[in-house]
Amino acid sequence: MKKKKLFKSKAQMIIYIILYIICIGLFVVIGNMNYKDSSETEAKKFSNIYKNIAEDNLYVFASASDVLNIVNGRSGVILLGFPKNKWTSYYAEYLNDVGKVVGLDKIYYYDFLDDRDESNGTYETLVNKLNVYTPVNDEGVTDLAAPTVLVVKNGEVIAYFDETSIIKGNTTPEDYYTENVIALTKEMFKNALEEYIK
Repeated sequence: MKKKKLFKSKAQMIIYIILYIICIGLFVVIGNMNYKDSSETEAKKFSNIYKNIAEDNLYVFASASDVLNIVNGRSGVILLGFPKNKWTSYYAEYLNDVGKVVGLDKIYYYDFLDDRDESNGTYETLVNKLNVYTPVNDEGVTDLAAPTVLVVKNGEVIAYFDETSIIKGNTTPEDYYTENVIALTKEMFKNALEEYIK
């Protein structure tokens, strides 16, 4: 029986060897590339959504599953809100300022509007898990409200802030946030975050 040759000619063998060396070289180059930190991209994306927040912010985007995992035993500081809610940007700014002062490395941001509108199952589970904190709407149903700051340490909720989410009437954030109220809000965040990072 005649033995089959691996290559039909020496030229074909040389071409395959060159292609193999090029592939190995590309893998080495790609593997050693200095990729940008994804949190920088997320921070920039956040500042594009919330114009009052600088690009060097602490925010990283989170899903309902991410937040549920934190509530179920992990730790994290979470801002719950959405861009259509004008109060969220104020909470975002003050929380970011305080987070930097106390030395947080990140703040999770969960835009829950679509999940709430679609009655996403994970979202509903999260709401049920937090039902002792969430406000009750006019129909008697508990639901997340925007904005809310949730501080969780090892699955234990150590702070839940949502006082501006229940403001009714014609009060605007510009009217509400006087110098005194801003100072009180930042102090409230600072106390919770210092307890969190102990």
